[in-house]
Amino acid sequence: MSALGWIEVNDQTWLARCDARLKLAWLGVLSLASVQLESHEALYALFAITLIVAAGLRLAARTWAIIAALLATITWGTVLSQAMFYGGHPSSPHLTIIPTFRLGSLELGVTLWREGAIFGLVQSLRLVAVTLGGLAVCLSTSPQRLLAALVAVRVPVAVSFMAVAALRFLPTILNEWGTVRRSSRLRGYRPRVWSAPWHTLRMEAALMAPVIAASLRRATTLATSLGSRGFDATRPRTAYPAMRMRPTDMVLLWSLAAFAVALSTLKSMYWLSQVTGAGAESLAPLYAWIGRWL
Repeated sequence: MSALGWIEVNDQTWLARCDARLKLAWLGVLSLASVQLESHEALYALFAITLIVAAGLRLAARTWAIIAALLATITWGTVLSQAMFYGGHPSSPHLTIIPTFRLGSLELGVTLWREGAIFGLVQSLRLVAVTLGGLAVCLSTSPQRLLAALVAVRVPVAVSFMAVAALRFLPTILNEWGTVRRSSRLRGYRPRVWSAPWHTLRMEAALMAPVIAASLRRATTLATSLGSRGFDATRPRTAYPAMRMRPTDMVLLWSLAAFAVALSTLKSMYWLSQVTGAGAESLAPLYAWIGRWL
């Protein structure tokens, strides 16, 4: 069990032992599926599969609570935005915050629509599944292995290094922000969101100043360290230990590739039949199945 500041990760799980390139492929297929799948059942299944994979990390209860809070925030934001700006039909008002009124030629008002909330809840599964999949990959892969995998799949070294460095220092930044908040509370600061919202907002913004200053100092130190060690993004790189896929990793990789090709082919056939109307009658049952379940 290793600690990464605000999270605890089990290094001995099966997901941690998988090849990092397989995890990147999993993320790519997951992103592709989240865009192409449309039916409620398929999106529920996508989220369930992602949750099962993430459960393989065997995270601590505190870590799961943090992840659940993040996913709930994403879901709530999607549901609220769709409920407020839903323009489909039929639409049933669930809650009227500001009654509709006319301002010149405009009709203004704030109403939460029931159908929009349901639509937003289903659509949030796309974001939640991708977020959970990304967290599973990040929490099960060391920065060194992730950098080696990104370089192995031909991502530019400079881009790979920046991405891994940002991921590596995120827990440190969060810890520093927590330290600054605790120091401010010891000095008597108390957030008053309802009684003094603007004062609280200014204070919270001011708390970010020392965190940003520390981050800039750390970035400068990192750049100096890389320069002193002769880092050159244009030179070929090696990984230790070498990147080698186990037979099980290869089977999973080819399974992901087959799923991605099959899904893209079926959805492309279905979309073309809907746009051109030139679907073969013999394929009508297949198109009906795709429209119902995918």
